[in-house]
Amino acid sequence: MQRDQDQDLAVAIGLLLLVGGVLVGDALVGPWLTLAAGVALVLTHYLGPAVVRELAVRRFARKLRRSL
Repeated sequence: MQRDQDQDLAVAIGLLLLVGGVLVGDALVGPWLTLAAGVALVLTHYLGPAVVRELAVRRFARKLRRSL
């Protein structure tokens, strides 16, 4: 039961930080740059592991080719 409450609290704090960050970013740099930064962060988080995995496979393949 404690874990559910901790997770709910973490989600609530994360949402508050997200909303606050968007409002501050909008006031400081404008809505389009704030949107672009948010989209870049989401895409980086979503695509990051796949890109790292692909780079690791390519590096391993290059090492394998050089050793043969």
